[in-house]
Amino acid sequence: MARASCTVIQCCVLIASSSLAADNWPSFRGNGSNVSTATHLPDRWSPQSGIAWKVLIPGYGQSAPVVWNGTVFVTSSDGPLQENLQVHAFDLASGDKRWTREIEASTKVENYFRNSRAAPTCAVDNDAVYSFFASGDVTALTHQGEVIWNIPLLQKYGPVENERGIATSPAQSSDKLFIVIDHHGPSYIVAINKRTGEIAWKTDRGKRVPSWSSPIVTSQGDSELVLISSSDSLDAYDTGKGKRLWQLDGLVGNHIPSATVVGNRIYVGSSSMAMQDLDEDAVAGSNCCVEMILTNSKPDFQVVWGAERANSAYSSPIAFAGYVYFVNNVGVLYCVNEQTGKQVFAKRMGEACWASAIGAVNEGEPRIYFFAKNGFTTVLRPGEAFDVVAKNQLWSREEMIEASEAATLLRKSNTVPPEQAVPKTGPEKVFKGMPEAQMHQMFSYGDPLVYGVAAVDEAVLIRTGQHLYCIRSAGDRSVEND
Repeated sequence: MARASCTVIQCCVLIASSSLAADNWPSFRGNGSNVSTATHLPDRWSPQSGIAWKVLIPGYGQSAPVVWNGTVFVTSSDGPLQENLQVHAFDLASGDKRWTREIEASTKVENYFRNSRAAPTCAVDNDAVYSFFASGDVTALTHQGEVIWNIPLLQKYGPVENERGIATSPAQSSDKLFIVIDHHGPSYIVAINKRTGEIAWKTDRGKRVPSWSSPIVTSQGDSELVLISSSDSLDAYDTGKGKRLWQLDGLVGNHIPSATVVGNRIYVGSSSMAMQDLDEDAVAGSNCCVEMILTNSKPDFQVVWGAERANSAYSSPIAFAGYVYFVNNVGVLYCVNEQTGKQVFAKRMGEACWASAIGAVNEGEPRIYFFAKNGFTTVLRPGEAFDVVAKNQLWSREEMIEASEAATLLRKSNTVPPEQAVPKTGPEKVFKGMPEAQMHQMFSYGDPLVYGVAAVDEAVLIRTGQHLYCIRSAGDRSVEND
């Protein structure tokens, strides 16, 4: 038994060591594995203890924080047509704001609670922080907040035709950003030179089902790839020229969760969502494991397994310590064997997770953090059983009421005048005239909500629509930096 435990920990260390630097979190889900090398992460906190600081973020946003050399970057938008886009920089140690850069939206998008609102997460490297918004604006800023370049992507390539706007986050290589637009209109992936802002290449993807997942950059043999799990397929493109190298089609429901890559394996999340008539067995099997292989020295793939019973709603799957975990839209956690896809257990955690889980080796022990949208974080020991280390609450009832009232006031101030409102179509048309409070209850959109997370040495960062929290192991809660 002791030998088996040692093997699990060694496996976690191997996975983590190949992921990313422990003091940086440079992109959406770190480097796309959801695994952090961060040390001394907190695993217990409450509204009264362990929260080092909490800061107000102007406007509203659904993006995750990114971290580079002691600075936390996060985005938000404001205005009835999300005309005011903002990138914020905070000091990781204190929570003090370093700067805010406002960007005028080149394409106006209605500020509607069911639309994406500053949902794409930034990418950051040693040279710049790169933001992307529902308006289609891609902007590179210095670490001091000065504009290097800006591209109005939607003005360049046409509007996005889907019912929720843009939520995909950019992926990055050493020299390029990669952005995917999959929608009812002409879909594409575009590569942007990080230094100059010039379009390096654009590859058409045809007319697709609208999707909101994000690409990920990885390596396969001597090739660097950008992978896209979206719109019923998994595609691999060469990062240099944009040539599609291989495609797995026939997937069902992979419109929101992004692919997770660990080593030479890709884990795909798929979901059966409300108002979709999807085959449940096909959805479960599309929560799958794909292995990257070489055939005649060329990048190729093979499907290793499709899960017996699994479902990913908003958060991406995480593969860690020999298991793969998926969370559905009512908070059921599915755990399957990493090698076979056979179900180990299914357990209701209580609430859906809109932020993706994080795996880390904490004080020599593997841990997985599942961040429910209602502010509770369940910390698990990976294994054959649902083994809870702690369940932590982020805000008090009083704070929840205060945040809900603040979000309601913001929504009212951002209400689009009737003459500027976009006519609702499809399912949204049914809800025309329904009171907003009733719709919020129906769709479980009541603020505050946890949207995105990051982990660096000694700290976990959690982002809600209007606040950013920093959690550390020791010390009582500090005064808010509002």
